[in-house]
Amino acid sequence: MSATLAVLLVHALFGDEPETLDSGAPNPLADVVVWTAGLALVGAVPIALAVVRRPRVGANHFALTLRPGWVRTLVLPWSRVGEVAAIEVSDERFLVVRLLEGLDRTGTDPAWIDQNVLRELARLDERRTRGVGVAVRLRDFNGTPDGQLAALAAFAPDQVQIANKL
Repeated sequence: MSATLAVLLVHALFGDEPETLDSGAPNPLADVVVWTAGLALVGAVPIALAVVRRPRVGANHFALTLRPGWVRTLVLPWSRVGEVAAIEVSDERFLVVRLLEGLDRTGTDPAWIDQNVLRELARLDERRTRGVGVAVRLRDFNGTPDGQLAALAAFAPDQVQIANKL
């Protein structure tokens, strides 16, 4: 909305600029509207991706698949997952995944961009995030936490702890 207003304002101010100056040189102000519209489109890409690429949790017999934000989908093999737990902090429910340290380097390592929800959780309650590799908000998914954890438990091997700490 604000980008649209900015483009309209710039168009109102610079839309009537001639392509060339009286001296015959190109007028740099004539391109301001095009550059502003281009920047507005580039700025809209993350917003559009956040709408299209919703958070995701899935599992199969090999790995836990998470998309905590709109950027990347993480593939976390069960051999690297120590615990999957549903927790509640400040009336907000989260699914947290504790990763194991070890020699197994398969799968995707959570990067800074994948840990936005985890950083928000750490601001609310830092002690609950020790050892957690990635977190997602449960409000982004259908069903109850019990049903969601049961669906994950169906694929998780015995060494992975599945806990409902609500």
